[in-house]
Amino acid sequence: MPRISIEDRIDIEELVTEYAWLLDHQRWGEVSALCTDDAVLHIRGREIVGQDGLKEWAEYRAMKKNRRTQHQMTLLRLDAVTNDHVRGSCGLVLHTAKAGGGTYVDLVGEYQDEYVGGWKFQARRLVRLEES
Repeated sequence: MPRISIEDRIDIEELVTEYAWLLDHQRWGEVSALCTDDAVLHIRGREIVGQDGLKEWAEYRAMKKNRRTQHQMTLLRLDAVTNDHVRGSCGLVLHTAKAGGGTYVDLVGEYQDEYVGGWKFQARRLVRLEES
């Protein structure tokens, strides 16, 4: 099995962090640059396909401009498939601001990802943590 270099681990961690930062700073239109042209994302029951789908998703998110969030991404785990294809997962705790002050935990879950060379998202699936 191929090993993931330290440099590649850092690049993928930066990719995951940048994704969260862009969402938290309402820069949804820039998320597409983190994804391949044929990327498929499954987020909250929605399938987002390719650059056209990402553009539509960004426009939808822009309508919720008053929603403030903080995506805490943790527990990044990576497994090399090939030298330029990695599968990974990372934990998510999503905090959302309440009107009038304070925050609440909106979602706890895990992203299941596929990254490809140059390190972009080829696939991203958000899986909610649910009681058994």
